[in-house]
Amino acid sequence: MQHPRVPARAAAVATAALVIGAAPAPAHARLVHVTARQGPFVVPPYQVLFDTQGTRGVRAPRLDGFIVRMHARLVDRRGHAIPVSRIMLHHLVYKNDGRFAGDRHDGTCGGTGESFYGRGEEDETLRLPRGYGVRIRKGDRWHSNWMLMNHSKVFDRAYIRYTATIDTSRRLTPVKPYWLRATPCSTRRDPIFNVPGGGPPGATHTQAVDWTVPRSGRIVAGGGHLHGGALAVSLSQPRCGNRTLMSSHALYGPPSHPFYHVWPILHEPGPIYSGWMVSRRGLPIRRGEPLRVSGLYEDTRAHMRVMAILHVYVAFDRRAGRRCRALPRDARTLMPQVAGARTGPPAYPLPLNMLDASGRAQPVDTLPGPLQSFPGDAAITLQDVRATPDRVSVPLGATVRWSFRDPLRHDVTLVNGAGPGFSSRQKFGGTFAHRFTVPGTYRIYCSLHPLSMPQEVDVRAGS
Repeated sequence: MQHPRVPARAAAVATAALVIGAAPAPAHARLVHVTARQGPFVVPPYQVLFDTQGTRGVRAPRLDGFIVRMHARLVDRRGHAIPVSRIMLHHLVYKNDGRFAGDRHDGTCGGTGESFYGRGEEDETLRLPRGYGVRIRKGDRWHSNWMLMNHSKVFDRAYIRYTATIDTSRRLTPVKPYWLRATPCSTRRDPIFNVPGGGPPGATHTQAVDWTVPRSGRIVAGGGHLHGGALAVSLSQPRCGNRTLMSSHALYGPPSHPFYHVWPILHEPGPIYSGWMVSRRGLPIRRGEPLRVSGLYEDTRAHMRVMAILHVYVAFDRRAGRRCRALPRDARTLMPQVAGARTGPPAYPLPLNMLDASGRAQPVDTLPGPLQSFPGDAAITLQDVRATPDRVSVPLGATVRWSFRDPLRHDVTLVNGAGPGFSSRQKFGGTFAHRFTVPGTYRIYCSLHPLSMPQEVDVRAGS
């Protein structure tokens, strides 16, 4: 089987078109619709393309005003929506680096720019209640982080296009976006974690971290970003009896939904929507108080490389949150009505896939080729977009060490079983090791090159 060398990360931005048009506006408002795209991005067959550093190809609106609504999607050269059977927009975050905008940071783990809108497979739309907006300036500079997944056997290309509604009347109350993650900043750069699985029916796994509120205010909107296996991401207030301020629940599609019919399956299908909270009065929070961000996942099955992120929009108010008053009655969670939708994650086991003689992806029960047996620890080399050896057998208690020898980034991601879970994405010079303490056959792949780097580790109960 041939393993062509293709880039695992690319950010070649050829065009960035900007279209501005006036929109019908209510009294005392001047609304402008702005549409811009970045790309094209060329995604190799059956692979993942991503940019974590921030593409400088995003055209900001170049207006003074407030974003009151925003949505992004994948389109082709003619502006037609691209179906998930071709390319999936796994996640996308827009950031503002504008030096005129003031408090431009995420509010959690630092990083470059203020994350003000994002979406994943749940297709989230930024919607703020009447009278509020995210402040933007004419001199702002935007960039984005994103991940695309190609489900076809050919090179494909796509553009990322956003549409934003800007209120230029200057009569709105500004809100500050905060990007809250359920993982501590000290453990990983990426906000990912592993759900171990193996629990009894109904078991759940909670990943939580405390966030200290930097300024008093009122949360007027917010939503969550979750992966397959998720139930919800929530924000609770320990100071006020540990009450839940807001919760973004996952909604999964019916069995007929396209998410469950793409091929090959490059990752566990995620929610089609997650709840979006809005409140004109706002949920009061107090400067210096800890709030708990919790991601809730089902725990009967393992879920690898998952996230629980909460996007909240705060209107600063020095008087807010002095007492634990009742939460506002106008707070509501927006969720579309989808026939046959499911509130719990469907069981969706991931297979290993390989290319057949025609270059199409096919699931395999076991990898072809010899099984290399080791009396103790084993070593696997990741080079030339393949794993060598790709099938190893080790005794219980042995350690397997992966050495990264490619200039391209790879990772070690578990497909089944309670094993290594995942490694960070590394390239030449990196290493990852795991000691196997439970017997069984572990199926592993690189989540960026899933068809060219499948692996099996057989852990023997005896010597």
